[in-house]
Amino acid sequence: MTTTVINLSSLDGTNGFRLDGEGGRSGRSVSSAGDVNGDGFDDVIIGAPGANSSYVVFGKAFGFDATLDLSSLGGSNGFRMGGGGDSSGGSVSTAGGVNGDGFDDVIVGAIGADPNGRDSGSSYAVFGKASGFDAAVDLSSLNGSNGFRLDGEARLDFSGRSVSNAGDVNGMVLMI
Repeated sequence: MTTTVINLSSLDGTNGFRLDGEGGRSGRSVSSAGDVNGDGFDDVIIGAPGANSSYVVFGKAFGFDATLDLSSLGGSNGFRMGGGGDSSGGSVSTAGGVNGDGFDDVIVGAIGADPNGRDSGSSYAVFGKASGFDAAVDLSSLNGSNGFRLDGEARLDFSGRSVSNAGDVNGMVLMI
């Protein structure tokens, strides 16, 4: 078996790049996001539960700098999703095509959310789209057309501790 060693200090944008966060345990969870903006390139989702945030970085063919500061995401290169004091970003994943519109969606877990008692937890599904992402998506503003929230039933359920794409469980394009 051959072992390959990658010197991370040699990343220059053509052979990989580094994502820098402003703290908040950026990178606690990282996953493919699928193709959230429909441009033909897979995207990456990064969780930062200490900052109650997650970030989607849009993929592209080439032209990455050696370092991308997550605070520089402005809607055209990716966006931030934020929650209020709920540890959102502790788990992140692609959700596949939840609403059947042809764009991949993402799911963000927030075990510290309190919708049905302390730490009942929530998970947020955020829908992908072709364009028009703001630099930040307020998870409390999801209204069914841009995503939705799933809540734990009772105190200490910690719903959202782990999130993942479940696939097409009902054999239909649209999963509800």
